[in-house]
Amino acid sequence: MNALINIGMFVVYALLILGILAAVGFSIYQFAGNFKQSKTSLYGIVGLVVIFVISYLVSSGSDINPAVFEKVGGNYESSKMIGAGMIMFYILFGITLLTLIGTEIARPFKK
Repeated sequence: MNALINIGMFVVYALLILGILAAVGFSIYQFAGNFKQSKTSLYGIVGLVVIFVISYLVSSGSDINPAVFEKVGGNYESSKMIGAGMIMFYILFGITLLTLIGTEIARPFKK
């Protein structure tokens, strides 16, 4: 019985890897085929990377209580990544709110 489960798990892993490769490959093919239309997507990806780098540099690494890291076996790098993720979330949430408010304010002036 365990041998069948092991074989099934390997088949699932192989299909998962094949699906991921197909999705990434198709995305790269579409991106390269329509580069002029894909520029805006590229700008968005670069913007997210820039925001992450800024968040990582600003993160102090002391966002999580050291007692928690002792329990789960974490380290300083994990804390810094968690802090960077939190700061990135705050920045993106703020940008989203400002965009929504700006759109609502500008809407009456467009008519």
